[in-house]
Amino acid sequence: MPKSCSVEEEIYTHEYLWRSASMLLEKAEAEDEASYHFLLPSLLMSFMAFEAFVNFCGFVLLPELWKEEKKHFKGKGIDGKLEVIVGKLPSFSWRKSEPPYQRIKSLEAFRDIVAHGKVVATQYVAEQKEDGSHFQFKHVWDSYLSVGAVKNARADIKSFCQSLVVQLRKASDHPHLNFDAFEGSLASGSSKSSVG
Repeated sequence: MPKSCSVEEEIYTHEYLWRSASMLLEKAEAEDEASYHFLLPSLLMSFMAFEAFVNFCGFVLLPELWKEEKKHFKGKGIDGKLEVIVGKLPSFSWRKSEPPYQRIKSLEAFRDIVAHGKVVATQYVAEQKEDGSHFQFKHVWDSYLSVGAVKNARADIKSFCQSLVVQLRKASDHPHLNFDAFEGSLASGSSKSSVG
C-alpha cells in the first residue's frame, strides 16, 4: 500500500532576512570603501527582519489573532503590534521613547525612503575639488549608510529582539524560542505517516 505523510512546516522569514543582511554587511566591510550597494540592502533587510521577528512573536503568542494580522493591525504599524504582544508579556519593559527601540523606530523612515523610491531633487553650487571632480550626489539616506551605522542598528535590533525572546520563553514553549534572536533554524517541520 502506498504511504502518505502529513507534514507541518514553519518557515522563519526573520532568520532568512537577518542572514541575508549579515552577508551583505560582510561584503560591504570587505571593500576598501564600503559600498552603498551592500550597505543599503543590508540595513533594509535588517529592518525587515525586525518586522518579521515581531510577526513571529505574534504568531507564537497570539496565533488566532495573527491569522488575520492585516485585519487587526491595519494602520497601526509595528507599534500597534508590539503593544499587543507586550500586553501579554507583563515582565517586558518597553519604552517607545528610549533606546534601543527609539533608534530602531527611526529606521522605519529609512525603510519608507527606500521602499517608496521617490526621486530626490536638490539644487546646489558644485565647486571643483582638487582631484578635478565637481560634486558628489547626496541623498537623505546617507546618514544611515556607513558600516558603523548599520552595525549599530543591527545591534539595537538584536538586543531588543533578544529581550523579547527572553520574555516569550516564559509564555510559550514554541521550539524556535530555544534559540537566541536571529540564531535559530531557517525552518522546522514535523510529519505523521499514514497508510493510504
